[in-house]
Amino acid sequence: MWRVLVLVGVLMPVAASAQSVTLASGLEVTLMEVLIEEGPARLARFRYLAPAIDPAGQGLDYAATAPDMAELCANHALPALAAEGQTVAEIVISLSDRPVAFGEISPDATQFFEPFTISASGCERSDF
Repeated sequence: MWRVLVLVGVLMPVAASAQSVTLASGLEVTLMEVLIEEGPARLARFRYLAPAIDPAGQGLDYAATAPDMAELCANHALPALAAEGQTVAEIVISLSDRPVAFGEISPDATQFFEPFTISASGCERSDF
């Protein structure tokens, strides 16, 4: 059985609605929550609000945000986990144009997900 440990503002010392990060591409995101899943392979989910990826193709598409998700993994998620002494086998970065509770389906929301395997060299893209 999987256990999910919810860490909001613990790995990053900010309120979930308070801190935004502007990435190299110019995309602005805000950390909503961090979820650590206990199981055979420990997994961390870093969930970000990114209003610029709005529905119906009016905003940034997946291809435009892929480098941003890699940047979030390498420059934000990994250092936050290391600062807390946490180790995981995989990190999933998710972007959503609006808040959506984890595990809920929201047909009106635009959401992008990118899994990364953690290796000695850092974040490596992987498949689900």
